[in-house]
Amino acid sequence: MPLSRATAAHGWHGNIVLVKKRMVSAVHELHLPGLEPRGALLADIDLEGGRSLRIIAAHLGLLGRSRLIQARRLIAIMAEHASRPTVLMGDFNEWRLGSKSALNAFRDAFGHLPQPAPSFPARLPFLALDRIIADRPGLVSDVVVHDSPLARVASDHLPIKAALTLPSPVSV
Repeated sequence: MPLSRATAAHGWHGNIVLVKKRMVSAVHELHLPGLEPRGALLADIDLEGGRSLRIIAAHLGLLGRSRLIQARRLIAIMAEHASRPTVLMGDFNEWRLGSKSALNAFRDAFGHLPQPAPSFPARLPFLALDRIIADRPGLVSDVVVHDSPLARVASDHLPIKAALTLPSPVSV
């Protein structure tokens, strides 16, 4: 379900969700507040065996205050639609780990965050700007970087991936 961005505005960086055809039941474009134009994609995925998953792909701003506001907005969106397990992923642009880190908002909302994988800059990654987190304990594990010669030239970030353990479907 492609979304069209008719604007040339700088800010909708790298938001894409790739899934097999006919698995997506809904896609929503989310606008995130802040000084820079930022956004996210929300996709509801219907899996085999009656399982479902919500994926939110986001790219947070460069300014610390904007990242905190954007993190709080994403947490509110996830809380509004808590019926599906949700995986939030993307470039969080957060390198700080102290009291002013936007990651604290996610930790407060979701508890323990998976161990980060340094993915930036691609040529010599030492910052974990890219994250994969979830609103359910145990849903996300084994977050690792995909490092290959092609990945190092394809982007200024290396791609990351994670293992998911989905809960059993709820029977009604």
